[in-house]
Amino acid sequence: MPKGIPLTNEDRELRRSEIAHAAADLIFEKGFTETSVNQIAKAAGIGKSTLYDFFSNKDEIILYLMEKFLIEVTSRAKAIIAGEGSVIERLRRVMQMHLEFLLRNKAFILKLTLETQRLSIENQKIYQVKRYAYQDLLIELIEQGIADGSFRQIDSGMLMKTLLAAMSPVVYTSRPVGTPQEMLDKTLNLILEGAKTSDS
Repeated sequence: MPKGIPLTNEDRELRRSEIAHAAADLIFEKGFTETSVNQIAKAAGIGKSTLYDFFSNKDEIILYLMEKFLIEVTSRAKAIIAGEGSVIERLRRVMQMHLEFLLRNKAFILKLTLETQRLSIENQKIYQVKRYAYQDLLIELIEQGIADGSFRQIDSGMLMKTLLAAMSPVVYTSRPVGTPQEMLDKTLNLILEGAKTSDS
């Protein structure tokens, strides 16, 4: 894009994504603290001043990448939850989608998660808002299940946390007891059977 010609929103988003991924490659290789803004600009093929047109600092780049993942997962979860099937069926489909997403981006998400811990407190809070939005979708679905009798009277927040906490050992285990899909199915059976009413 020649200098001086305004970018469309689509072009700007594409350029932000390109810069962010160039930055991520460097940060994963050299470390967050050791990677300079000058190095990121050079890797992205732009000047330092141009980089600041897209991102204020390195924190914002990491935050942007994590938000992109959260936005995609949340959007897919919303579509599943709005679809047909019982609460338990839809909850299983959301967890299946989550698993497939983690498997496709396994190494990248693990590295990003580690770098997210280096963010400023303010930026960590911004990230948490996006993460909570996804968690709240699951809580709302679980509460639908409590209301319709699929689940007994349980703490919907704790069930949500248990389901999400169970994803990491399925994806990142060094001692698998089956395929990720098989391990997820077994895990969901254990968790959801304990949450069901005797009639469901």
